[in-house]
Amino acid sequence: MGAASDKPPLSIITVCFNAGSSIKKTIESVIGQTFDQFEYLIKDGGSTDETLSIAESYAERFRARGIPFRINSEKDQGIYDAMNTAVRLSEGTWINFMNAGDCYYSADTLSDIFKKSNYVNDGILYGDAVECEYGHYYKFRKSLKAIESRMPFSHQSAFVNRELLIRYPFKTDYRIGADYDFLLSMHEKGYHFKDTGVIVCIVEKGGVSSLRLYDTFMESVKIREAHGIPSPPERKLRRILWGKAVKQYVLDHFPDGIKKQIRKVQWAIRGQNFEAVLPAWESEPDKDV
Repeated sequence: MGAASDKPPLSIITVCFNAGSSIKKTIESVIGQTFDQFEYLIKDGGSTDETLSIAESYAERFRARGIPFRINSEKDQGIYDAMNTAVRLSEGTWINFMNAGDCYYSADTLSDIFKKSNYVNDGILYGDAVECEYGHYYKFRKSLKAIESRMPFSHQSAFVNRELLIRYPFKTDYRIGADYDFLLSMHEKGYHFKDTGVIVCIVEKGGVSSLRLYDTFMESVKIREAHGIPSPPERKLRRILWGKAVKQYVLDHFPDGIKKQIRKVQWAIRGQNFEAVLPAWESEPDKDV
């Protein structure tokens, strides 16, 4: 980091627990950025595998580039409690959460965002996310206009002004959708959202919110109700829940080959297919797709 400022413009935070099989790719994508005006903070939940030894092995590489690098390892009360703790430990103007296993889309991602503007009038920056599922890459369907019905963009593609996260920490009574609740709150309060137009990240599908479909949907209903957004009529709600149950059964019991073919049809219908230009830290896509 340059000597012009005591504090970095950006804090990158990775919250993890027993992520020894996936964290290396994430760290490589962070240290591989051409932009270096940031600090990197790993908030570990007390891992018992090789997560910490892998993370610690990068300390000298970050030091050589002059990038502040810290590891905090202690038990927490869940992912949003860990995220709140990490925010309090951070010093950057902007906060980006990059989960273990996810990574930046290219070496120039941060340069493409932060060399354009200092974004003094914006509260939340966001861009595009490329999701990887069954070895296939496709774009998340971002839409700020759809915020009252769903997550408007992937949280890994968002850069939030730290002051907002300090003033309005994630509500830890939500176990899956506290980030969605936060974005709804910021939108209601009139903070400005800015689309950077940059492809920010590659996200591995398979997190809690993508696997626990019923819990995810019902918590999103609860969140929207808390923000005064009416729930679907009972008949429509039953139909939606039936669809979620069918999809959960497919996820839990169908072989990957069949699930992949179903998803290929969905990607085509939605126009989500995407030819990813993969960075060095991302594995090659499945040639079978």
